[in-house]
Amino acid sequence: MKKIITRSWLLLLVLPVLFCAGVEAAVIPVAKFCSPDLPGGAPAGWALEKKTGSPSLKISKEDNNYYLHLRSQGNSSFGVRTGARVNVKDFPILSWRWKVEKMPVGGDVRKKTADDQALQVYVAFKETGFPAVLNTPVVGYIWDNEAPKGWSGRSTQIGGDKMRYIVLRNKTDKTGQWYTERRNLYEDYKKLFGDINGGEPFGVTTGLQIHINTQRTRTPAEGLIGEICFSNETKDIAATKAAREKIVSATPVLSAPRGKALPGAVLDGDFNRPGCVNISVAFDTNSTQVDAIPKSSVQTVIEYLVKYPENTLAITGHTDSVGTNAVNLDLSRRRAQSVKQYLVEQYAIDEHRLTVRGAGKSQPIADNDTPEGQAQNRRVTIQACPQ
Repeated sequence: MKKIITRSWLLLLVLPVLFCAGVEAAVIPVAKFCSPDLPGGAPAGWALEKKTGSPSLKISKEDNNYYLHLRSQGNSSFGVRTGARVNVKDFPILSWRWKVEKMPVGGDVRKKTADDQALQVYVAFKETGFPAVLNTPVVGYIWDNEAPKGWSGRSTQIGGDKMRYIVLRNKTDKTGQWYTERRNLYEDYKKLFGDINGGEPFGVTTGLQIHINTQRTRTPAEGLIGEICFSNETKDIAATKAAREKIVSATPVLSAPRGKALPGAVLDGDFNRPGCVNISVAFDTNSTQVDAIPKSSVQTVIEYLVKYPENTLAITGHTDSVGTNAVNLDLSRRRAQSVKQYLVEQYAIDEHRLTVRGAGKSQPIADNDTPEGQAQNRRVTIQACPQ
């Protein structure tokens, strides 16, 4: 099973992730099941991943919340997968809720011939080299049966060296009871992959998978899972009432609606009005390098795009007055493009939600006769107002 799953990560869809708005922490939900529908045999935004046997899954509802419900009758191995591009240095905490109704008898992640589990959560990272099929680091969180809680190690399956696990639950935990997990994925990765690049991920995560398998023990298993999210806080996000209430949509809202062109962002007007976005990113002289954008500013961008799924944001580059008009116009455009690329690459925001233009030195906000004024004019603005 582990070898086959490793290969499946090459097929992951790079889908925009969802974002919660209105909570103190910056949160990136990956799973928030909001209806019993399974278009294409999997929840919206997910793809079915069949290994062997016949998949049996549905969306169950408990206490007004929906959960992915997986069953394996003793001869199947399957799951669902979705893309999730997350920088775990900025959003290290992975949280979710799950419960197991039935565990495969004798299942043990440490044994090749008994490597079955009722529920598994996998997070894949950027591959470390060629061939990618064998070099994609994957962190697996396991609800095992026989392996002790806290056990960590590598897959026993052929080709599974880069598939590494941590056992979170086992037969000592109650079946039929919900448990909330909160893991520091960044720290877990460093411990599991300390032999590769000093334990530092090579890039953002590439995807997430939920899986169940019982084809080795030939005994049935059943489990439910939901509310999977990344956050930048150490407190429990997944189980809080606020997190459940603040999810805006169950579909990728940071992408442009299919088949519909988005209007350009309005560039004139008072961007300091309530509901508007008005963010400024400073640049050094002649530089187009984006060192960082404050997380609070990124959260503002995300909340706006979630709340107004048919709107775009205008990213406008500016310069000081040093140099010719042509040079400054080109520099301002490249600065704006750098900010756009930063948001796309670091936070998986659809590029079609961001428009870019350069204003050169034509729109100063301070006196260009002083070094202080020039520094204020070397900027990129991110602006929009509700339409």
